[in-house]
Order: sequence, then C-alpha cells, then structure tokens
Amino acid sequence: MNLARPPRHTADGLAPPGVSPLPRLPATIARALATALAAALALGLIAAACQPGASPSTSLPGTSAQPTSQPTALGPPVTLAPGQTPLVPIDPSLLKALPDEVDNLSVLESSEAEADAETNQSLASLADSAAGALAIDPTTSDYVLALVVHLRPNALTDDGFQSWRAAYDQGVCADSGIIATAESEIGGRTVFVGTCGNGFHTYHAWIQASQLLISASSGGTRRLGELLFQNLRP
Repeated sequence: MNLARPPRHTADGLAPPGVSPLPRLPATIARALATALAAALALGLIAAACQPGASPSTSLPGTSAQPTSQPTALGPPVTLAPGQTPLVPIDPSLLKALPDEVDNLSVLESSEAEADAETNQSLASLADSAAGALAIDPTTSDYVLALVVHLRPNALTDDGFQSWRAAYDQGVCADSGIIATAESEIGGRTVFVGTCGNGFHTYHAWIQASQLLISASSGGTRRLGELLFQNLRP
C-alpha cells in the first residue's frame, strides 16, 4: 500500500495538474459524516474532561452517554489557512491498520475524512494523530469511509467510547434513526455495529494494545464496512 500522502485538492475541488483525482463521496453522504464526526468529537471532549486531573472549566455537568440534541456543537467546519499547523497531525502511516482494498476497491487516503479531524480542538484532547480513508464504487455509490485515530495515553474511557459511538451513529443515521446496535466479533476483534434506517451502517473498534480507535460508516449492498474490519492489520 502506498502511504505517501496524495496532494490536496484545490479550492475548486480539482486535483493539481498531473495528479489523479481522489475518490469522493456524494455530497449528501459527506455532509452527514461531517456532522457525525463533529458530534463524536464533542462528546469525546466531554468524556476526557471528566477524567481525574482535567480542568473543571471544561466539564459539562449532567452530560449523559447519549447525545441529547442535534450534533452541531462544534459549529461549521474550519479550513486551515495556508501554512497553518493542524491541531491534530495527519499521519498516513496509520492507514497501515487498514487493508489495501475491500471487494476489489482500493482503500485510499481521504481528505474528506481528515478535514474536520485536523482542525478540531476536541479531537486534539484525545488524539496525537489521525488519518482517513475511503473506498467507493462510483457506479453504485457503495462505500466505506474510515477514520483511524491514534489515541493519547489514557485519553479514552469506556464511557467516552460509548459516547463516541452513540454520537457518530446519530450523525450518520440522521433523521432515519438508529434502528439497531450490536456487539460483534469481526476479524477476531470486538466491533460495535450500528444500523441506520437510511441503510447505512457504522463500525467501531477500540484496539487498546495499539492505542487505536477506528470508526467507519458504509453504505450499499457490498458490506464494505464489514470487509474492512475483517481485514484490519494492527
């Protein structure tokens, strides 16, 4: 797998001259996933703030593991100014944890999965690096979009992981709702799977030995999310 980071798209969404365009999600899916990430990161910060030794000023009293409102706590996405240092460094080497392909679709680094992560103060409290990847069939829109997070030591708790999953799933499922959740054994690991009324699925694995948190959403009939998690390589 080539882990060299592809050049970013320009502001008009086109790749620089001589560079093959990266696979992209349909706009409606991309917006839902950005909302999911924002909500999950917000609740992740809440969980981290409640740990011993955290500053009391960052704790939100009365917060439960389940999101209680629409996941818009972090506001609109932030775009890095030229030369600005990301709050969460993007480390493409983290994508070694993912398979090279799923069902003959290449798993490639995705700037869409990384854009919110690298500018997000909430994720910076949990992670020292992150990377995103996408596999998509443009003819059918079957896809899997994954975020691989390298966690800071002791940054995530069981309650924080539950909050992360709940908020992420709510963002992906949106108004269709979460119609089922399950704890499954996939690829020899415990994976939490959510099913949305809109047909999307979510997958979450906290691999503590590697300090990795891997979350993904998928859509379509090819079960790309399940195949991705069957073949994780931490």
